[in-house]
Amino acid sequence: HHILNRNGVVGDFHGDAAMGLWGWPLEQPDSVKFAAAAALAIRAEFEKSAAIPDHRLSGFQAGIGLCTGKAVAGRIGTVDQVKVTVFGPVVNLASRLETMTKQLPASILIDETTAQRIKAEVPTEIARVRRVAKVLPFGMKKPLMGSELLPPESADSVLTNQHIQAYENALVSFLVGNWGEAFRLLHQVPSEDRVKDFLTVLIAQHGRTAPPDWKGFITLADK
Repeated sequence: HHILNRNGVVGDFHGDAAMGLWGWPLEQPDSVKFAAAAALAIRAEFEKSAAIPDHRLSGFQAGIGLCTGKAVAGRIGTVDQVKVTVFGPVVNLASRLETMTKQLPASILIDETTAQRIKAEVPTEIARVRRVAKVLPFGMKKPLMGSELLPPESADSVLTNQHIQAYENALVSFLVGNWGEAFRLLHQVPSEDRVKDFLTVLIAQHGRTAPPDWKGFITLADK
C-alpha cells in the first residue's frame, strides 16, 4: 500500500519480495521522490512493528533496493493469466541491492544514479543519502558505489547530518587506502549505527592497514 499510495505500481512478487515500479504506464518526472518516500514509509512501518516485544514481527528486519534506469515494462502472459512486470539490468541490480542489505548492512540501499537524483531533486526534509561502500557484488564484473537512503534528521535520529559527513569522510580515506584515518573517523559515528560496523570490522581485521593489492573496492564473496 505504500507503493500504491505514492503513485507506484506493484509489478510482481518474487519469493518474499514485492517489486514496485514508477514511470509506467505514464512518465513520472518526480518518480524518484515517490520511490524514496515509499521505501522510507515501508522501513518505518517494519521498524515500528519490530520494536514491539509481543508483535508477530518483533525483531523482524526487511531490506529494500532502489535502482533507476530504463526497463522493458508491460503485460505478459496469456488471456487466462496475465501480469504486469518489468525486465532488464536495472531490475536485476535493484534485486541485488536488496540482498546486499544483509551484508553492508543497511535497510535501504540505492545505486549511484538514484543517489544523485535524490540529492538533486528531493529535499533533505524528505530523505537523506549516505554513501556506504564501493563493492564488487558476487557474480558481477563492475564495482558499484552503494548508498543508503535515510529518513530526514530529527530529534529521534540516530544519525545527524554531522555523523553522515563523518562517515563519508571515513569512506574517502578508506577508498584511497588510508585505513588508519578511516578507522579514526568511523569512531565519530554513533555505536548504534550498524552500517559502520561493515567498514570498522574489515579495517580491524587487516590491522588498520590496506592490503598491498588494494584496488579501492570490496569484493563480496557471496550474495
